[in-house]
Amino acid sequence: MGLDAFVYCRCWQDGLTPPAPVGPVGFDEEGYLSLVVSGGGYTETDAAFDGWTASACPHELMEQASEHLSNWTGHRLFQQALGAAGWSHFPALQAELPSANGGRMPAEAAVRVLDELDYFEQQAVIDDEVVLVDEATEAVALRYVAAYEGVLMLGPGYRAGVDPEGFFILDPDSDPPATLFRSARFRQRVLPSGQVQFSDEKKSVQIAMSPVGDKGTPPEWLRLEKQHQAPAEFGYIVEPLRRLCRAAVATGNPVMWC
Repeated sequence: MGLDAFVYCRCWQDGLTPPAPVGPVGFDEEGYLSLVVSGGGYTETDAAFDGWTASACPHELMEQASEHLSNWTGHRLFQQALGAAGWSHFPALQAELPSANGGRMPAEAAVRVLDELDYFEQQAVIDDEVVLVDEATEAVALRYVAAYEGVLMLGPGYRAGVDPEGFFILDPDSDPPATLFRSARFRQRVLPSGQVQFSDEKKSVQIAMSPVGDKGTPPEWLRLEKQHQAPAEFGYIVEPLRRLCRAAVATGNPVMWC
């Protein structure tokens, strides 16, 4: 699960494709190329249309560009970094980045986003990030995601995560949610019962939940710290965004979030 996007090519718009075997076809109100009239359910007409889009031009599914941007946590972390650097530098990104699957970004906005991505990579100054690390390896086990109020693990009877005050486990069934455990440095042990024991010098609790970190060999000692982060760390989403925006500018077609 995550955020993907694509940009249609111009082959159909420019008359470079064979006629659709069924039709008429056109862009619907959401921006998708589709049958103007479609019956209920998936019909032979729909199958013929899908076959046409798969083979009518050199672009797979008539897409000039198609990208997986990130899982939703990675997307939220990118938005968090933009906010830390100052949303005033990124008005187009703030307006156009989606908060859920679906929607589109017009090509004229993509022009502005390209400039803002250049600014982010070359000039942005980002605050240090809050992380929970494995003391033995220094590997990051959890990152603070403000959009999720720090919660990154959830299951029956618990919500867990990390925020600027430390690692926490909440009981979501109480009102308000009660804090079962909170610590900036603690030990975790997977017990024979399958529960996980979390302890520090003040408190020890046992909870039926997944351990924090590597599921193969979960870290024993974890601590909260702040780490420097740089724009280059967000290449996983900046580069596919840049490719999508360039395709939108070249075709005049919107970026379709999906």
